[in-house]
Amino acid sequence: MAILEAKNICKNFGKLEVLRGIDIEVNRGEVVAIIGPSGSGKSTFLRCLNKLEQINDGTIIFDGEVIAENGVYANDKVLRKIFKKMGMVFQNFNLFPQKSVIENIIEAPLIVKKEKKEDAITHARKLLNEVGLSDKENAYPCQLSGGQQQRVAIARALAMNPEIMLFDEPTSALDPELTGEVLAVMRKLAAEKNTMIVVTHEMGFAREVASRVIFMDNGVIVEEGTPDEVLSNPKNERTKQFLNRVLK
Repeated sequence: MAILEAKNICKNFGKLEVLRGIDIEVNRGEVVAIIGPSGSGKSTFLRCLNKLEQINDGTIIFDGEVIAENGVYANDKVLRKIFKKMGMVFQNFNLFPQKSVIENIIEAPLIVKKEKKEDAITHARKLLNEVGLSDKENAYPCQLSGGQQQRVAIARALAMNPEIMLFDEPTSALDPELTGEVLAVMRKLAAEKNTMIVVTHEMGFAREVASRVIFMDNGVIVEEGTPDEVLSNPKNERTKQFLNRVLK
């Protein structure tokens, strides 16, 4: 059974149609990679799932609960309950610069989930160990590399024990040398059967880790299937053109 259903998702910015009827279902434990050219609507779709952008039409259901139906969102109380279960990692880290690493990670559990501080700190230290940053808990974001900051951002999202993780091009702001350390953490999450939707330009990661690949262009889903089907044997001419360009 799908943990996430998005049906006929439409999003306009003024007269510009960014999403034109997107239909996606994601099952528990599945890793869905969304690929496509810049401006195809990938990141906008991801942001619509947790109302960082508001859809103009369509229905979003998460774990049996309605986020939006026919373009109308549920009330704030319902949305707060649902969004506690959704973690998101952005392109540009979005860490609080004035807070230490561990303070960044415990912020949401303390404020949103009302956890005891000692419990939140214990969990945060466990997560820092998992992302390979146990020695950085008292450092500040400005003292970390981009790759380290992104790993902290992943730990921060995981601190809420989400049922799904949304990654919006998590390596796009990193140089190639730092990209690998972030992808290694994401591979580990995938191996642990975390449910993930990953907007990415990393075709090797999509091939290796994704259970399904979706190719978007011009606000629609052009093609989807297993990594082998989409990346090695694409059927759609537009998919072939895109892959020929990015894989050269």
